[in-house]
Amino acid sequence: MTETLELQGTPSGYDDVLMSNVLARARGDVLAELERLFERRRQTGYGPLYDLIADYPFREGKGLRPAICFAACRAVGGRSEQALLSATALELFHNAFLVHDDVEDGSEFRRGKVTMLRAHGAPVAINVGDATNVLATELLLGNTSTLGVRKALLVFREIERMARESAEGQAIELGWITQDRFDLGDRDYIRMAYKKTCWYTVIAPLRIGVICGSKPGPLTPLEDELLPLIEHGFLAGIAFQIHDDLLNLEADETLYGKEISGDLWEGKRTVMLLHFLRTAPQTTRRRALKLLRTPRAAKRPEDVAWLLDAMIAAGSLEHGRALALEYSERALARDAQLPFEDNDDHRFLREMLRYVIQRVK
Repeated sequence: MTETLELQGTPSGYDDVLMSNVLARARGDVLAELERLFERRRQTGYGPLYDLIADYPFREGKGLRPAICFAACRAVGGRSEQALLSATALELFHNAFLVHDDVEDGSEFRRGKVTMLRAHGAPVAINVGDATNVLATELLLGNTSTLGVRKALLVFREIERMARESAEGQAIELGWITQDRFDLGDRDYIRMAYKKTCWYTVIAPLRIGVICGSKPGPLTPLEDELLPLIEHGFLAGIAFQIHDDLLNLEADETLYGKEISGDLWEGKRTVMLLHFLRTAPQTTRRRALKLLRTPRAAKRPEDVAWLLDAMIAAGSLEHGRALALEYSERALARDAQLPFEDNDDHRFLREMLRYVIQRVK
């Protein structure tokens, strides 16, 4: 019988203790490795640069990507240390993406503090993002010693695919902005998010974790054995991104750590906004489009508040919630096809499907 995502067991609908423990353990292991890495680089390179690189990773965050990588590694019989360098590299790539995203979007807040862009300006922020990516490759090269050359190259191939897909997804989204496109549907958004979000948030961490934890030599999984993780990660990643967009509109700003309604200030094409533009009366749609096409600095808070209220009244946020739930349930239904042992790490990966649509930050 297919398991559903109805609230059960705990007030939040997922196992808070399990999720908190696995996330905290993963974050602690990654931050300890980053401390060692930054200390080495401060001694041999330009110290102030590494102080800036350390800014975003050491702000309060979930550490979801490393946690997925570690759990997938252990769920196929591996040990945490086999995935440590890869999980840490994933966290660095994630933070590099965030620094660059903040520049591209003109964002002002990230994880409860001002962005690198706002604090230091675009040239410094771009350089920090670039340096963060370079530092991540150092960790990947270390896999040749801890995993062997074959597995290290397989991990590197996954990273290349992840980075390529994410860059293509970002290009799609930026293209909508430069082309002033708002005539988009849910399928357009899902295609963009599959590339921009799903690969680096879920698909790559899952596949890399399985590679790290699998048996060595010819028993290392082949591409056809890793293929089911793409579909699973796609479904979970879409649910994650839609819920993240919902949090941007309605979360408690203290918990969320980012600017509430920032997506409306920036004119982001989210599932909720696109639903609203498709269903709103013509006069309302024209007013919304005029606001969305207004430069951020010229937008007024009361106009952004009007747009959010109109979206709520139109049922656009409920549309997003329903779509996120649908994708989470589809991912959960595929769980039996995954190559995982029946242990706490596999249970964490199942609970994650509830967590990504019920978290409050």
